[in-house]
Amino acid sequence: MTPAPGGAGPSRRRRAAIPVSDSSHHSGGYQYPEDPEPAGGYEPPAPEPPDPPRTTVEPLEEVEEAAESPIAAERFRRTSPARRMMIPARRSGGHWRLLSGTVGYVMVVGGMADYVDPQTRALGHLAFWALIALAMFVSVGRERRHGWDPAPRWPWLAGALGGAVAVEVLVLAVGSPAIIVGSLVVLGLALFVLMLVG
Repeated sequence: MTPAPGGAGPSRRRRAAIPVSDSSHHSGGYQYPEDPEPAGGYEPPAPEPPDPPRTTVEPLEEVEEAAESPIAAERFRRTSPARRMMIPARRSGGHWRLLSGTVGYVMVVGGMADYVDPQTRALGHLAFWALIALAMFVSVGRERRHGWDPAPRWPWLAGALGGAVAVEVLVLAVGSPAIIVGSLVVLGLALFVLMLVG
């Protein structure tokens, strides 16, 4: 049996029952169109937003003054050469060199007095007096060269005579072995004091 053309057959009725939508992907409602994907699957990064315009404007006067002002090194540079100033020499206080030399002389000559001839001990006294006189002349020359007030001269004479007398008295009183022991004790005490001070 052949259906009439344009008639409503079973297939035509079935096709009319299926709802028809505008979009083939989404059913019902209005959908925004999707952005087309770039070819090759690579999406370029989004462009960076432009920097906002500067709202502060530096005055031209300050810029010109900063350009004309010298740098720190130029500001502190000397324009005239420095004058050479001589540091004046100062006199050392006291006669500690004379005192230490006299004590050392007594220790050495008194410790060897019993083991040498009296003539050798006398030559030691003469050599000690000559060194004392030389040191006194050097001190006087420094005073005249620097214009210092003259210092008293009696400590030099006292050191020269006192050292020789001390040697002879100690040799006659206690002997050279006791002088050697006493010298070691004095040196130990002096070293201990220097360690405490320095």
